[in-house]
Amino acid sequence: MKKQVYVASLLSAAVFLAACEGDDGINGVDGADGANGFNSLIAFRDIPKGDAVCLGGGLAVDSGLDTNRNDILDPGEVTATEIVECAATPEIRALHASPVAPAVNIWVNGAPALTGVDYAQGSGFVPVIEENNVQVEAMLPNGATAIVIDEDVNLDYNTEATIIAVDTVADNAIPGPIRALPIVNASDSRITQGYFRAQVVHAAPSAPAVDVYVTAFDADLAASSPVTLDFAPFTFEKFTTQLEVPAGDYQVRITLAGDPATVVYDSGEQPFAAGADLMIVAVDNTGPGDTPVQLIVLDGTAANPLYDINTPASAVAVHLSPDAPAVDILADVNATPEDEALPLVRNVPYNAFCDLNSVPAPGDYTVSVVANADNSIVATTFPLNVMQGDEVTAVVTGFLTTGDPTITTLPLPGNTRSVATETKLRITHASPSTPAVDLYLVPAGTDINTVDATFEDVVFGQDTTQLSIAPDLYDAYVTLANDKTPAISLPGLDFQGGEVLDVLARDPIAADGETLPQAVVIDYSTIAACPAP
Repeated sequence: MKKQVYVASLLSAAVFLAACEGDDGINGVDGADGANGFNSLIAFRDIPKGDAVCLGGGLAVDSGLDTNRNDILDPGEVTATEIVECAATPEIRALHASPVAPAVNIWVNGAPALTGVDYAQGSGFVPVIEENNVQVEAMLPNGATAIVIDEDVNLDYNTEATIIAVDTVADNAIPGPIRALPIVNASDSRITQGYFRAQVVHAAPSAPAVDVYVTAFDADLAASSPVTLDFAPFTFEKFTTQLEVPAGDYQVRITLAGDPATVVYDSGEQPFAAGADLMIVAVDNTGPGDTPVQLIVLDGTAANPLYDINTPASAVAVHLSPDAPAVDILADVNATPEDEALPLVRNVPYNAFCDLNSVPAPGDYTVSVVANADNSIVATTFPLNVMQGDEVTAVVTGFLTTGDPTITTLPLPGNTRSVATETKLRITHASPSTPAVDLYLVPAGTDINTVDATFEDVVFGQDTTQLSIAPDLYDAYVTLANDKTPAISLPGLDFQGGEVLDVLARDPIAADGETLPQAVVIDYSTIAACPAP
């Protein structure tokens, strides 16, 4: 009986399971397809010249969605733009390398770009347009000017031009037309990492053909090679290509062509930094020292001198202290006061002057003027900072023992470069017993009673600074202030181009029968050297 119940239960379970496994139902209707998305596109585009953002043109990347599904990024589909390249605006810089020419003004496209640029001075780059007119205007005496260079310079974008004013005239002759030496380089070429770039230019009209060496310090030139040229010889107005050199310390030496033993310029050891982009220009040396050339380094922002290692400073000593005996001039090095004073010049008498030619190495000095043989009487002292290439005229004046002012030194800055178109003239009141004076510099034959003084109320120790005087005949007079009676008369001065003169008023020498102030005239082209101390 129990067995039958169990079987019946199993049958009931089977019937139940069979009822749960019925046939599949009918599938439902598919939903509608969604809309296709848009593709993102990019396109490279040349930027034309004249663009407001990239004046010289360039390259841009546009991006956006292809909303019309034509696989082209149309202008209306652009949603973002990135400028990846923009052409550099053309640039120009200038350098005055004409050794006997006056200071100049430089005009670009009718507008003043630089004014009062003197010899061996230059500029950094200034942006310009593609077609440019460059004019160089010489600054002549009496405010006159003359156009000496009128040059059209056409430049592409990504280029830079260096305009060097040069001439070949030497020895103070009146120059012919000053010429422009244009040098055009690409401005978008990169400098290799760890290198500097240099271009060397021969712009020294008085220098012969040369070789240029850039070596490790004190390298044997006989075993070295000069800068590689694609021409020979390296003469005036020639220049190298732009050369890449590993950054570091180098020595630049210039020798006569083919003669490494004859060094005419030596920079000493100099650092050249990675990434520097330099133009190194050799020009005539018109300052102190025996080297015929000096180097001007253009770095894109300025022009800086790189002197020969042996270039000194120069000084002229003038003794105009009326009651002082012959004097010695000594220099103590401030940095090492224990050092013995260096005698610069000995036994300079009153009313005398001479050229020291050179002074000690650059540095800070205390200069002493001593008034007796054993140096025990120090008349005056003054500080002197000496830089390579400096020029100074040191005038000892005033009274040593009596009167006022007491003895002192007037340091007058020097500039002895001859300019063919003018006389450089400076007049200094150095007579301690004379009150304020008026100065007249007038065309020869002028009655000073009919004209105003050229300079009025000039007091002791004051000077006119250097004047640019046109070559001609002149009369010069010194009178007491507001008095037309000459105390010093210098009629018939025949000023020639190229002269550099100082005129100093001094006290009279009673023993010589003088009663009025006298003039001391220093002609820097003929000045004698001081005797060896």
